[in-house]
Amino acid sequence: FSTFHCKMFLSQRLATFCPRVAKVNTIHLRPYHPSDLNNIIQIFTEAVHQLGIKYYSPAQLSAWAPSEPDLQRWGDRLESMVVLVAEQGTTIIGFIGYDGAGLVDLLFVHPAFARLGIATMLMQAVEQLAIADGVSELKTKASMVARPFFESRGLVVIAEETVTIGGENLRRFAMGKTIEPAY
Repeated sequence: FSTFHCKMFLSQRLATFCPRVAKVNTIHLRPYHPSDLNNIIQIFTEAVHQLGIKYYSPAQLSAWAPSEPDLQRWGDRLESMVVLVAEQGTTIIGFIGYDGAGLVDLLFVHPAFARLGIATMLMQAVEQLAIADGVSELKTKASMVARPFFESRGLVVIAEETVTIGGENLRRFAMGKTIEPAY
């Protein structure tokens, strides 16, 4: 399925696959809207700077999540994939991107909501979308911060990588796992 196809049926699929996980403690999942862009960038920036401090230098964090983000680049990136946002009430507290072919991208939760099951909820929804798309393997490029979460979801490290962003080298991990429909 293409990213367009995924977006077209996203609301229907969320209704089908997420009722068990999407209504926990008033947290619900919904598709991304372009009007969410600034909130998404804010969550990304705060998560990178607050949760990444144990793993990356201040210069690396600033390169990864600069104080002046490229809004056009962000908008284009988010529009190129299926993005789910987690909300509590009307406040966005996390998001995940999925390309329709098995790549999980941009899984971030606001630091105030870290370790409360939000990332798990988002990941479960994407796993169900991937299974519905006929995808047999999920992949991601995990930061040192995210690696333990993805390992807890069954992904294994395929390779350690170094990516250069804004002149800074950051360590990350190519990870993957085979998925199958639950019968």
